[in-house]
Amino acid sequence: MPVLVVDNLSPFTPDILECLGRLDLPYVYRKFSEVSDRDVARCDKVMLSGRRKNSKEINVVNSKVVRLCHDDGKPLLGICYGAEIIALTFGGSIRKMPAHVHGTIGVSVSGQNPLTEGKKSISVYESHGYCVSRLPSNFTSFANSNHCEHEMFAGGRIYGTQFHPEKSGNDGLTLLQNFATKI
Repeated sequence: MPVLVVDNLSPFTPDILECLGRLDLPYVYRKFSEVSDRDVARCDKVMLSGRRKNSKEINVVNSKVVRLCHDDGKPLLGICYGAEIIALTFGGSIRKMPAHVHGTIGVSVSGQNPLTEGKKSISVYESHGYCVSRLPSNFTSFANSNHCEHEMFAGGRIYGTQFHPEKSGNDGLTLLQNFATKI
C-alpha cells in the first residue's frame, strides 16, 4: 500500500515526491484541502509536509489527520510544520525562534531509533521560524541541534522532524526510506 503525502503548500513537497520516486516507493498525493478520511484509511503510512504560511484551515485538517493516524496505529511522519502540528495536537508547544533558520546544519542523534540506523550525527536542511519547545507527555526526543532541542521525536508510531529530510541529501533519503520500510 502507498504512502499518503499531505501537501500543506510547502515549496518542498515536490522534493518529497521526488525522493519517494527515487526510492521506488508508491505514494498518493493530496493537497491538504483535498485529503479525506478515506485517503488516510487506504494508505499504509502518512507524511505531512511543511508549509509556507500560517493557516487555521491547514491546522484543522492536519490535526485531524494526526488523530486518525494515532487512533488507527498508522505510522506518521511530520516534516517541519508537520512535526509542529503533531506536538500541538497532543498538548506540546512551539515557540518562535529568535531568527529564521535556513540552511544545512548538523544534528546530534541520541538513543536508538529506526530512522537514522544508529548514526550519532546527521547533516540536514532546515528552513523554519518556529520549533517544538515542549513535547507531549508520551513523546520522546532523540535528536537536537544548536537551534532546536527536539529536532526529531516520536510517540508510538508517530514521528516528527523539525528539518526537511527531502532536502537533506543521503541522510534525508535514508530517513525517508527507513520510515517507509521499517516503521
